[in-house]
Amino acid sequence: MPKSEIMKYLSIFSAMGPCGVALGMAVQEFAAPIVDAVMLAVVAGTFVYVGATEVIPEEWEEPDHKWKKFAALMMGIGSVFAITQYTMTLEA
Repeated sequence: MPKSEIMKYLSIFSAMGPCGVALGMAVQEFAAPIVDAVMLAVVAGTFVYVGATEVIPEEWEEPDHKWKKFAALMMGIGSVFAITQYTMTLEA
């Protein structure tokens, strides 16, 4: 692949972060709350999908430290649950 094409694709990729931030700020400011909720659900679902289909299976391919990895996964899930429960008490 020519260097100019690589630079073009990297520039586009690098610009997507700030564009996403700007879009998120605009949606939160001007759109209905349901649009913000839908966008958040799509992002969260994508994050969970990538983790469940790419990262976690790759970690369990090697037999080393399986129980430690499982314990770390469960602690992460428990932490997210605890934080969610705590933030729900703050809103009430």
